[in-house]
Amino acid sequence: MRIFITGVNSFLGAHLARQLLAQGHQVRGLLRAGSNDVLLQKLPGVERVVGDLLQPETWRRALAECDVLFHVAASYTHDPAHIPHMEAVNIEGTRLVLEAALEAGVTRIVHTSTIGTIGQSEDGSLATEETPFNLPNPSAYVLSKRAGETIALALAGRGAPIVVVHPTAMLGPGDWRPTASGQKVLAFLHDRPFSYPPGGINWVPVEDVAAGMILAMERGTPGRRYILGHREGNLSRQAFIDLLARASGKPVPRPARPSWKGRLRGWLKPLRPTSSVQGTAPQRLTCDPARAIEELGMPQSDLLAAARRAIAWYRKMGMW
Repeated sequence: MRIFITGVNSFLGAHLARQLLAQGHQVRGLLRAGSNDVLLQKLPGVERVVGDLLQPETWRRALAECDVLFHVAASYTHDPAHIPHMEAVNIEGTRLVLEAALEAGVTRIVHTSTIGTIGQSEDGSLATEETPFNLPNPSAYVLSKRAGETIALALAGRGAPIVVVHPTAMLGPGDWRPTASGQKVLAFLHDRPFSYPPGGINWVPVEDVAAGMILAMERGTPGRRYILGHREGNLSRQAFIDLLARASGKPVPRPARPSWKGRLRGWLKPLRPTSSVQGTAPQRLTCDPARAIEELGMPQSDLLAAARRAIAWYRKMGMW
């Protein structure tokens, strides 16, 4: 089939393109002019479409000749100056590309959301696709992704062949930006502190997510949401550190006792106003990915091997 991927040069987009090409599909991918193409340099089979998601005239014709759309592109920032552009890309850009795909008669659309738009269960059990969104003070990014997802589900409710996927925190080679997940890995490697929800995060090999997206194209039910995570990927902070220590060979760092200044900052922090841009960090990003595993057949590769591939790539690129 002829497949169009927005954000084809991204961490996830490039892995998706690689697997689609290996399966014999023709792949066209949208990327912005001047954006990092390090991952595409080893994917000569991808037909590049240089354009802007908010300027349909730069990509509409290329999309119209394709059978399937994977909408992966998104903007992410906490910089107040860039929030309006992020919202435009994640909301209006989503509407533009989904409507254009439907007008062109594509047979299937896979829309990429985020685990951040899945709610948190009040009893502490693992969240599923049916857990209501209930983050009390979401970040501007999460709100923009939720708005884009709402557009996709509304179109699906009117009969559009759209499936929505929710990747969890991805591990693997090629995270050049790096993503928020990759930043945690690099922070560990460089002995820097990093934030982590007290209730844990679900981690998954990026290759499994790409495979899950292709399976969503092939087997997913339109209008249905699928968490693309790992059944053994719900890791506490310490379990995540232990995983990276095993993958890298670095010793597990000892927790430092906070100084009196650090304790004072901790006491004062709740008294400070919360930024509406960053929002309140979720207490946990754990989940139950059973639906994608059972309905789609999403693979569950080894997490330690994925962490080793990620770390080897960072070393090769001079990032560690």
